[in-house]
Amino acid sequence: MEDSDIIIRIKKGEPEAFSILVERYHRRLLTFIFRLVDDERIVEDIGQEVFLSVYKSLDAFDERRGMPFSAWLFIIARNRCISEIRRRKGRVMIPLDNESAIPSKHKTTEDLLIENEQWQAIRASLAELAEPFKGTILRSLAGEPPEAIAMADGISLGTVKSRLFRARERLKTLVGEYFGGNDDERV
Repeated sequence: MEDSDIIIRIKKGEPEAFSILVERYHRRLLTFIFRLVDDERIVEDIGQEVFLSVYKSLDAFDERRGMPFSAWLFIIARNRCISEIRRRKGRVMIPLDNESAIPSKHKTTEDLLIENEQWQAIRASLAELAEPFKGTILRSLAGEPPEAIAMADGISLGTVKSRLFRARERLKTLVGEYFGGNDDERV
């Protein structure tokens, strides 16, 4: 059963269907949270807070917009982890590939608009990515190691790495097209 089908059931008055989503994402979510906060004492608490927050705001989630539920869930978890780290340490110290993912006090409105456009391009491109590449890269972005993906899917580690490489290359192309072209068209 797809996440969107479960969400529709919940919205139609079957709140017990939410347990399916919790079972599906619980382990990956806790792994993701632990990697960000690096404190096993608070991982479970943050995980519960995230699931509660998701449940309460599920009506605001539009499954037809193209953003996978898992991406939405992990964005909420990331934001909650950032809040926790700020509360505990006074500053954010999360290793990110793109440091611009955390808003800076020194960013202009133009910078924020550009970042927003970049995130929209990434979300739109992810929505266009074909399976199994889409599922593999989303799981990787959610913090699941390639070895765990390989074991869960019953495939080799090499296949997972190949899918991740191909997904990244396709995403680069799709994001480039989103902004009006690709590298081949540029002089």
